[in-house]
Order: sequence, then C-alpha cells, then structure tokens
Amino acid sequence: MTSFLDFWGCGKGHLRKLSPAARLVSGAVILGCCLLVPLHKAIGFSLLVLIVMGWQYLSGLPFRIAVKLLIYSSILFLPLFLLVPWISQTEGMNCSWTGALLVPLHIGARGTACIFVCISTIAGLELSEFDHGLVSLHLPQTVVVLISQIIHHTALLSDESQRIGRALRVRNVLSGFVARIWVLHSIPVIWILRNMNRAERVAAAMELRGLELASYSTEQPRWTWQDVLATVLAVLLFTAVLVVRMFL
Repeated sequence: MTSFLDFWGCGKGHLRKLSPAARLVSGAVILGCCLLVPLHKAIGFSLLVLIVMGWQYLSGLPFRIAVKLLIYSSILFLPLFLLVPWISQTEGMNCSWTGALLVPLHIGARGTACIFVCISTIAGLELSEFDHGLVSLHLPQTVVVLISQIIHHTALLSDESQRIGRALRVRNVLSGFVARIWVLHSIPVIWILRNMNRAERVAAAMELRGLELASYSTEQPRWTWQDVLATVLAVLLFTAVLVVRMFL
C-alpha cells in the first residue's frame, strides 16, 4: 500500500521548473480536458490517452506508482462491467450488448484518466509547495485554509491507518478468520478515537503557538515566462478539446 504522502513530490519531471501556482492551474485545466474529451469515437479515446501520458511524462511520475494506480483503477472500475446485463435490458434505451459495454468502459476510462492526472499533478508538487500555490492563486483566504487543511489531514489520516495496520500485524492480531472479523468490527472505533485524540493535541498545540487564519503568507511570487507559456498551452489544449467535443 502506498501512503498518501508518498505521492507528493515523487515526480522529477519538467513540471518542477514551474511555480506551484502554475502547476496547480495547469493540472486543473488538464483535468478539465479529461472530463470534456468525447469518448464515443476512437479519436477522442486516443486524445484522452495522449493527454494522460503527456501529463504523466511532464510530471515524472515513477513507473511503479503508475502501475499501482492502474491496478487501483482496475479494482475500482472493473466491477462496473457486472452491470452490463441490466444496462442492455433498460427500457427505452434500445441498448445492445456493444452499447451497454461502452457505458462502463467510458466511465472507467474517464475515471482512470482523472486519477492519473490528479496524482501526476501531486507528484510534481511538494506538500509545502501546495500551500504556497494556493495562496498565489488569489483565492479567498477561507477557501485556501479549508483546502489546505483537507489535504494535510488526509495525509495524517492515511498515515494513521497504516500505523494501525502495522501495529495489528506486529501483535499478530490478524491471524485467524474470527480475529479478522473482530478487527473489522472494532477498527472504526479504534481509528476514530486515535484521530480524535490526535486532533485535540494538534488543536492545543496550535492554540499554544497562537496560530490563526492570518498566519498564511500573503507574498505572491512573480510568474516567469515558463509559467505563462505552460498555462497558455494548457488553455489552448482545453480549447482544442472543447472544439473536438462540439464538432466530433
């Protein structure tokens, strides 16, 4: 299992040359391309694959993580194909088996593309750079703090889950079918209590240090020509995908 923190900054591609804000904006635009690209024609599917592979190359996402993401996406979306018999029999759709197969295929392809784009964007950013990038986008301060806290606490919860799993394995709690059922029944309570205690300690530490909403830096780094060029190219790609969707 890969920790959520392991994704951050694991890529060493060309995206590192851009400012954090430009990386975030470009990643959001590329994600929009994946959501808009039409998949009912082969050219649209090919365009989606090229966009994902190009963004993965630019971010320098390691091959081992890409393989894990592919396995995760397969586990997540392949069960959708079990719904094909019911899709083909839906009244009013006049859907053949071929058309029914395209429904989960399109959902899986678009979902996998979005996963790869998001993780590739994360791979090109350090967790600390993510905060600076958000601040540089001139978003409302409350939105910046909310998004930042969601990301940071997701990382903490992910690590906490892994620590609980390691502790259970060290104590050999997971041996035996009955023990595993008991653990599955008890793990939500253990997980919630541990994270509640951690949240209380973090809140006490923040209050002791006097951390407030205004503690975020308002300094805005200037965009370089590389940042502007990357953003313009991403927007042009989004426009091209929009045109393809309108006329394909």
